[in-house]
Amino acid sequence: MVSSKETAKTRPPRPKSNFKPGNNKPNDKFKSAPKFAKKSDNDKSAPKFVRKSDNENTKPKPGGGHNKFAGKPVCSGEPEKQDWNKFKKDKKELKLKRKSTRDTYEITKEAKQIYEKLRCRKTENKDQLVEQMFKILNVGDTISKIVKAHDTARVLQCMLKHATPALRAEISDKLLPYAVEMCQSKYAQFCVQRMLKYGAPATKSKLVDSLFGHIVRLAGHSIASGLLDVMYQGGTRQQRTHMRQEFYGDLYRKAKDSSVKTLSDTYKEATNMKASILGSVKANLDHVANKNLVDSSLVHCVMLEYLRASEDEEEKLEETVTAFAALVPHMLSTKEGSEAAVICFYKSTPKNRRAIIKNIKEHLLKIATHEHGHVFLISLLNSLDDTKATKKAIYDHLHGDLKQLVANQYGRRVVQWLVAPGDTTCFHPTFIRVIEEGLAFGKKEKEARRKEIFEQIEAPIAEAIAEDGAFWLSNSHIGLVTADILNHIQGVSYQKAVEALAQVVVQPDWRITADAAGAQPPQQKKGHQDVEEIIAEATKQRKKLTKIEESSDDDDEESEEEQEEEADKEDADNGIVKPKKAKKEPKPAKEEPAKPLVTGIEEAGMHIVLKKILKNDGKQEVEEGQSFGEQLLKHLTSDGLKAWLSVNRGCFILLKLVEERPKLLDTCRTAIQAEPEVSQLLKSQKTLGAKLLAGKLNIGK
Repeated sequence: MVSSKETAKTRPPRPKSNFKPGNNKPNDKFKSAPKFAKKSDNDKSAPKFVRKSDNENTKPKPGGGHNKFAGKPVCSGEPEKQDWNKFKKDKKELKLKRKSTRDTYEITKEAKQIYEKLRCRKTENKDQLVEQMFKILNVGDTISKIVKAHDTARVLQCMLKHATPALRAEISDKLLPYAVEMCQSKYAQFCVQRMLKYGAPATKSKLVDSLFGHIVRLAGHSIASGLLDVMYQGGTRQQRTHMRQEFYGDLYRKAKDSSVKTLSDTYKEATNMKASILGSVKANLDHVANKNLVDSSLVHCVMLEYLRASEDEEEKLEETVTAFAALVPHMLSTKEGSEAAVICFYKSTPKNRRAIIKNIKEHLLKIATHEHGHVFLISLLNSLDDTKATKKAIYDHLHGDLKQLVANQYGRRVVQWLVAPGDTTCFHPTFIRVIEEGLAFGKKEKEARRKEIFEQIEAPIAEAIAEDGAFWLSNSHIGLVTADILNHIQGVSYQKAVEALAQVVVQPDWRITADAAGAQPPQQKKGHQDVEEIIAEATKQRKKLTKIEESSDDDDEESEEEQEEEADKEDADNGIVKPKKAKKEPKPAKEEPAKPLVTGIEEAGMHIVLKKILKNDGKQEVEEGQSFGEQLLKHLTSDGLKAWLSVNRGCFILLKLVEERPKLLDTCRTAIQAEPEVSQLLKSQKTLGAKLLAGKLNIGK
């Protein structure tokens, strides 16, 4: 390496500078530069900007350098103010002039004046106003021109809502040729929604038929995909089949085949066409998947058919499963989508399985409480070999929301499968058979896998019951899950749980929520003399219908407000500023009616739950004084005994207790005979349960 000293020796010498300290004169090469002449103050031709001369007293820089800011222009005047009111007025006139050049301006202006009357709730004879508007707009192709604008689209929506059935059908027929464009329009899509909501069945059928040939394109459109899903669910069986056929290839886009019901029917007679048809389906599905628009019943059905058809070709299936792994959370909203997601998980590699579990972690509670999503979650739990990873990735995320999970009818099934997998008392045999198909895709034995999972979750579930025993016996549905859990946990976990539950059951004022079906009183048949009651009931029904109509008006107002917000955003992007409207006060949220409360010991469903718990309690091997029956007698007070003995079902619970654990017979008899009032109450009861209990305890009159 060369040192810095050697480098300095080899450098050429620097040229000498003419600069001397204290010398403010420029170099010779700048002598020929022109100088600014100083003009007198009286000179009228003097410019607004006056330059300072070099001869004026300016402080030189330290070190004697030339001041580069000397002679710069200085502004002596004030900037001219702009009249913003005039600017806004000119812009408004320009906008109005631009609108007036359109051929539909005068027509739409007249129609919107009537629309302001029509949208008012107090206006009467709205159908006549709609007819008047239709006569104005039904000129040439005016309706097709105004349907996409944000202001006139609302006019058509209001017409579709308030028109007579015949006129509504006529307006719909005018719009049907433009249905494909309307489904993709930001504002015209709301007109399609009104046609689906208020249109006759014939109109809805025509609307679906008008979209044939463009199904795949609409399924990949951000606005049209939602409308297409609604039409698919509401269409006839033949229409749904024809909509799926367009995914099979260009052959079925223009011509439909009524004999083709599923994807497998397309290559049933010509097997050499299978590869090309499956390639077309995959290309169409990839087109939709790339835009993240797979949350659709139509796409889910095609996806399921494709996965079933390509099961024989492992290479293509693996490629498809890898592409769909990230979309699994969006596939669980329908039955077909859930089945497709299960196939994707079964056929996935370990890497893809981990990716699927990672993608659903954020949505576990929503999936577990969904009608179709919980089936996928149970299938996943039943097929994973790594039980520790299963507990860490799934149960640990759900444990914090265990109460919310158990309170849901589908969430309860997930908890029951974790505790009692494959139990025919909890699940239908057909459901068990479908779920156990996933065992073929695992290596570990069924019983070993289920035992390992239960051992890991036994203690956390028991602690959750011990923390809030009242919740786990808050109604009969949750109580059945609690009984199933107590039927499988053992040892210390069982003792903790039953101690907390016993303290809840023995309370004299123990009340639970009744089932909706059980809470309703039995309906009595009306005779011919109940004319006044029939009239009163008809009046109530009429009021209910009025409320429903008002709620539909509220929905329409909300959609109009959304459109207004979108239009304001669009105007703001274009530089148009509108005066701010006063915000409407939010409507108070409707309070749900409180569920009726009934005495827990009297409720029929809870009676079955307690009998199941006592039956299982007789089989448990626990320390003395730690069983459920012993805990009941330990915490049962005289007031509690009176409440139980005065009820037929309470007597049967005590009878079941002494039957399952005969050694508690003397303890129960002593507790009743200790207080004369309690003993006398049992003797005075005439119910069957009281008689059987008195006979069992040898307490005679």
